Order: sequence, then structure tokens, then C-alpha cells
Amino acid sequence: DPARASRLLAEATATATELGMHRLLTQRVQVPVLARDGDGWLVTDADRTVRLRDSKGLRYLADLLAHPGVERHVLDLVALTDGPGQRHGLGDAGPVLDPQAKAAYRARLAALRAELDDADAAGDVDGSARAQAELAALTAELSRAVGLGGRDRVVGSAAEKARLNVTRAVRTALARIAEDLPTLGARLDRDVRTGLHCVFVPD
Repeated sequence: DPARASRLLAEATATATELGMHRLLTQRVQVPVLARDGDGWLVTDADRTVRLRDSKGLRYLADLLAHPGVERHVLDLVALTDGPGQRHGLGDAGPVLDPQAKAAYRARLAALRAELDDADAAGDVDGSARAQAELAALTAELSRAVGLGGRDRVVGSAAEKARLNVTRAVRTALARIAEDLPTLGARLDRDVRTGLHCVFVPD
């Protein structure tokens, strides 16, 4: 409640002045930076407050500001807006190689093995070296796409997708704040760190 906080701050300032608590008066006391206001948010910096439309980025940011110094995994932040049931429901971008590509790789590997056998039988050192080099490259590529037991490896895990989405949403929210409150925006941009784990570390 920024309005109530401002009133309490004014009362505390008056009391500190009356009691001669000069050191306390020189310390900057902040009212809450982000406060929910119906379907939007009140963002406060010093004596100025602006209202912003609700967004996922502002919700993530509010959670980080409410827990300074506490690292939050991006999947936990996503659960704040999408619900706990969606934590692992982000899916992925599919397998590294589709079935047709894997079949083509395997066919080429079989052909290369035959070429290698023929080159070795004929004593063709150069042909054998070329076949071995291509065999090694294709085998490495295929093993990158296929895991243990022949299972497909997938691109874009849930955590990686969440990292990208949360980072984008938080940075967008910070940019919106900076438009109206540039000093606060710059400070938050410096103090909020995003990544697989996000954290607010006030200076």
C-alpha cells in the first residue's frame, strides 16, 4: 500500500526531526517499489508513482523484489503466472534430427563402411583416410542427436525455454519502468540478474 507507506514515512520523519535523530533522517527510506493495484501495478520511486498494466514480467519482478538475495529458478517464476501444473508443461522444440534425416545418416554410414572396406582391400590409403574422416564426423553428429538406447535428444528443454521467456519478460518490464522512472529503471536493471536462476541483489 504505497499511500499508507508514504503517510507512515512522513510520520516517522516528523518524529525523527522532533527527537533530533539527524543520522536517521539522512538515511534514504524506500516505500515499496512495486505494489499490486487491481488489474495493474503501482511503481514508486521516491515521491513519484506511476501505474503500469499487469504483465508476466512485472509479476516475476515483484517476486524477485520481495525476496532480495534469494535466487529463484525460472521454472518457479513461470509457475507464479501459469500455475504449478504448468511448471513442466513447456515442452521442447522436438528432436535434433527428424526420422528421415536419421535414416539418411545411417544409409551414408553404411555406404562409408563399404567404401572403407574396399579402400583397405585395394590398399588405397587416401581413400581409406577420407572414408574414415567422414565416418567419424557423421558418427559424432548422429551421437549428438541420439542418446542412450537410441532415444532422440530434443532441442530446447523446458528450463531453457523458461529462461528465455522469463528473461525477455523481466527485461521488457524493466524497460517499461525506465520509460517513466528512468532512475529506478536503471537501478533495477543493474540489480536484477536473470538467467536459469534469477535474483534481485540491491546495491
